Amino acid sequence: QHYYITNNLSSVTMSLCTCGDVGVYKCPRCELPYCSLSCYKGPAHLQCSESFYKQQVEEELRERSVTKEEQDRMLQVLQREHTHSSDEEDEVSLKELLQGMEIKSEEELWGMLTEQEQQGFIKSIKTGSITTLLKPKEFWWTKDNVVYKPTKTAKFEHLCSKEPSIHMKYLLLHVIMSYVHVELIHPLRTDLVPEYWAVFTQLWYWKSPNVFITAEAACIAHTDIANSAGLQDFVPLSGVFENTCKLLRHGPLAVERVCCELIRILTKVHKTTPLEKGEYTKIKKKLQFYSSWSLSKHSSSLAVLALELQVYITKLNSDTRKFTADLDSGCKAEKHTRPLIEELES
Repeated sequence: QHYYITNNLSSVTMSLCTCGDVGVYKCPRCELPYCSLSCYKGPAHLQCSESFYKQQVEEELRERSVTKEEQDRMLQVLQREHTHSSDEEDEVSLKELLQGMEIKSEEELWGMLTEQEQQGFIKSIKTGSITTLLKPKEFWWTKDNVVYKPTKTAKFEHLCSKEPSIHMKYLLLHVIMSYVHVELIHPLRTDLVPEYWAVFTQLWYWKSPNVFITAEAACIAHTDIANSAGLQDFVPLSGVFENTCKLLRHGPLAVERVCCELIRILTKVHKTTPLEKGEYTKIKKKLQFYSSWSLSKHSSSLAVLALELQVYITKLNSDTRKFTADLDSGCKAEKHTRPLIEELES
């Protein structure tokens, strides 16, 4: 969020800008004027912007009070999915199971199943979950040629008469990361839509007043939220960031598809368990706003966003390798010094 300066610019005696331009915005924290994002993120304003971001994240985490019962229920669902996936890896192949068995027809094989097994098989066909047993899971954004269905997304100028904040794309990044994160740990299944939405809203708090001024800030906030929700053990966050980057490279139509899928899930949840008064409409409008914004000549913004995210991923991987190297060197040093310490102690 930024604010336009409406007072007389000639009366402003202090500014964040070192480029010589007149600041037309002002910082919501220290209220000093600035002309662009580069000046806002400059060294002269670093301390204020970092403390502002830190305060916003801390306030959001305090506001997002989740009961112990809700957290336990969510973790049980995720653990069940995680265990189910692990069990599939250990299953014996069908050829090995049928070896030595004289089965002459499908009816005979069907009759060998218990009633519970038959019902489970029928349910897996209806829900589509049987496809996970037939081939490895492949996410749509990892494909080279993605087919998009036509939609009726409203034009951005019909939804908003003013150009939104320059930080708009980082709020959208938070939504996309939350979607990708849930998809990686909890693939969408028609029988688990409420649980899917519960996990998604743990990661994306739509009421949050937070403003992210960089892709790195959005990633750090997402990491903090995932850790506080107990989701850090299900999917590596580096995988979430990398898949988000792949999705963004597909451009505005990919973002529109994400928003439309989330609206469809939201609608299913609202039909079975109605949300609070006005909440359904507000969330739906917010997702429609993001979708329309991305389609409204902002393909270049998404490309820049993907590039910024890739820079953060590279930095994250570099930090991880450095930490591992430091850890290894520390272990080697301890291995060499321990005999000397033991000799001195004796």
